[in-house]
Amino acid sequence: MTPGRGETMTTVISTRLPARLAGMIRQHSINSRMAVASLVQVLLEHSLDGQYNFAALFDVQPLDAKLDVRLPEQVVQMVRTNAERLGKSVSVYTRMILYAYYTRRLVLVKIGGRYTLAENHDQEKSA
Repeated sequence: MTPGRGETMTTVISTRLPARLAGMIRQHSINSRMAVASLVQVLLEHSLDGQYNFAALFDVQPLDAKLDVRLPEQVVQMVRTNAERLGKSVSVYTRMILYAYYTRRLVLVKIGGRYTLAENHDQEKSA
């Protein structure tokens, strides 16, 4: 089915992740009054030109929950390009970014008038 006027093509990203992380994302969604998909989209978009070393991030276990989000195809394609460049699947890339953000390894910062994800240097000092 092709989208009508004003509609955007979308794709579902299905990510397995720890139940605790899924709960944190859903609670953040409720607290910020944003749909889970919108919240994930914002974080993924800010990850694309982020100021961090992706290789320093790590994957997480156990994968006892699943998060499905429907995102605009254009966003998914940009994430896919970035993930493939790093040798990861879209699902793994998404999980790693979400985990790093919700464990405060990455934070949103304003650089040059726009927000991006960056390493949380304050966390390293306090650890």
